[in-house]
Amino acid sequence: MSITEEELEIFSRQLILKDFNEDKFNELQNKEISIIGLGGIGCPLAQYLISCGVKKLNIFDGDTIQKTNLNRQNLYSINDIGKKKSTIAKKKLLGTNPNAKINSYDLKITKKNLHLLNNSSIIIDASDNWESMRLINKYATKHNLPLLSISVIGFDIQIILFENTLNNHLCLECIFPNYNEQVLARCDTVGIMGTAAGLAGVISAQKTINFLLKFDEKINILTLVDVKLLSISHIKTKKNINCKLQ
Repeated sequence: MSITEEELEIFSRQLILKDFNEDKFNELQNKEISIIGLGGIGCPLAQYLISCGVKKLNIFDGDTIQKTNLNRQNLYSINDIGKKKSTIAKKKLLGTNPNAKINSYDLKITKKNLHLLNNSSIIIDASDNWESMRLINKYATKHNLPLLSISVIGFDIQIILFENTLNNHLCLECIFPNYNEQVLARCDTVGIMGTAAGLAGVISAQKTINFLLKFDEKINILTLVDVKLLSISHIKTKKNINCKLQ
């Protein structure tokens, strides 16, 4: 995929970086990334991926924009209330790079449409829904698709990247063998700090780039961030021999 003259100007400051030359940029543009969920995490995540040169992006969200979204979902404005997140997000992202190839899906991921993820270089799950997270994790594990899973609640961020290589099992259910959606804390019940969602999106964008361009990204590491304390912890994980997916 060739870089257009317009892109050379848009990304000129990034291309100055010694570790991000034109070859790396072309490599990134050839990767296909799927983001599930265009909420507080998905919005800054998608924005920064496009801003860093990602050109092939699939975005999934079946929701409409509400006023309660605006404190953390930075692709939307008060003028977008009632409109489809997927439609507005695509429009805003193309405003950064009109040359990007963005497939926008106004739907929730279900068993019937998981095949839309098949060509992904990496799947990024920002769905904030345990049922969806389990479904996506199972599919990514079965089809050996790299998966970045992110969640935020209150002031706390959790991020983990699963490479999902053949014969090397470690997945979300190894770490969180919890099947009860109703007992999990949610943003609409316990709250969320807007900056926590934003920081989760930015960190996830960088982890995605690190992984795709082999910038020594560590896999199978659970990253925990407390934005109130500005603390970051990295926890090494291992497979659960009792995991039902292995």
